[in-house]
Amino acid sequence: MRAPASPQARFLLRGSGLFIVLLAVWWWILLSPMLAGLRLSTRVVLWLAPGGSSASGVTVQPDGDWLLRIPLPGFLARQDAVQRAYGRAPGAPPVNVRSFRLTIGERIPTFFTLGFPLFWALVLAAPRSRRLWRVVALGTALLAVLAQLSLLFYAAFSIETNLHLATSAAASTIWNGIEYLNVNVAPYIAPVLLAAWMHTELRAQIFSWSAEPEPAPVVQMEKARRGRYRARK
Repeated sequence: MRAPASPQARFLLRGSGLFIVLLAVWWWILLSPMLAGLRLSTRVVLWLAPGGSSASGVTVQPDGDWLLRIPLPGFLARQDAVQRAYGRAPGAPPVNVRSFRLTIGERIPTFFTLGFPLFWALVLAAPRSRRLWRVVALGTALLAVLAQLSLLFYAAFSIETNLHLATSAAASTIWNGIEYLNVNVAPYIAPVLLAAWMHTELRAQIFSWSAEPEPAPVVQMEKARRGRYRARK
C-alpha cells in the first residue's frame, strides 16, 4: 500500500493512532492521579479564597461525585438573592452565609482532563524537534492550569444558576455563552491551538497545504562512444 504523499495526511494518520493509544493510557493509568491532583489544587485554591481557611473543602462522595464547599465573599453573601435562598424571611435579620455546598458529577472534572492525550498526540505526531520534551512539559502544565480554571468557572456558573445571581437577561446570556465555551469548545480547541502555538514545526506543517513535490526522474545519459566526435582544428 502506497504511503500518503501529503505530509498533512501522514500527520493525521500518526496523530490518530497516537491519540487512540494515549487515550487508553489516560483512561486506565493516568486519570486517577490526575483527578487526585485536580482535587488537591482545587482544595488549595478554595482555602486561599477569602474566608476559605474555615469554610472550604473538596471531598469525594461514595458514588464518586465531588462535594465542593465554596466560600462566599461577604458582598455576595449579603445579596438578597443569596439571603432568600438561605431562608431569610422579609424583614428578618441577615442570615450568616459562609459557604455554598456544590455537588458535581465525577464526569465533569474527568472531562476537563481530556485535552491532555489530545495535546500529547498532536505534539508527538508532529515533525521531530529539539524542543519536543520541553513543549510537552510546558504544554502539560498549561493544560493543568486550564483544567483548574475550567472547573472553577463551572463551579461559579453552578452557583449563579442555583442562586439566580444574574439580574438581567443580558447578564444571563453572557454567563450561558461563557459556560458553553468552557464546556463544549475549550476542551477540544485549546489543545490544538496550544500545540500549534508551541510547536514551530507543527505550525509550519499545518499551514503548508501543498504536498511534498515528487522527486524528479533520474535520466541516465548514454556515454558518447570514443571517436564519434572529433575536435575541430
